[in-house]
Amino acid sequence: MHKFRLWLAIHRAKRQIKEFAQHRCPGADVLSKTGAIHIDPRHLAIWITTKTDEERDSLRRDLSLYQQLCNALLRAGYPADAVPLIHFSIESQETVDREYGGHWSEAIEMP
Repeated sequence: MHKFRLWLAIHRAKRQIKEFAQHRCPGADVLSKTGAIHIDPRHLAIWITTKTDEERDSLRRDLSLYQQLCNALLRAGYPADAVPLIHFSIESQETVDREYGGHWSEAIEMP
């Protein structure tokens, strides 16, 4: 798949993910980091960010969330064989402030 088409699919999926995340946590946002997606579309990571640890924990307890994230990528046109390999994470600003001095770039780089 062409890199631009992958980018469009990621953009569409992030919009969908943000909508249902904000439905549960109004301040939620979505970040993504792409690696060499033009070589292999599995080189994608998506984070749902929340303001508080409590909001983060609430989203993490939602057993249907992982399937909703995968479905958002599929509906957006992301390659189906790559979707199970995508890294999804949910993190709070409180944790990033506490553990990474408020730097999302550092939090994202950590496994």
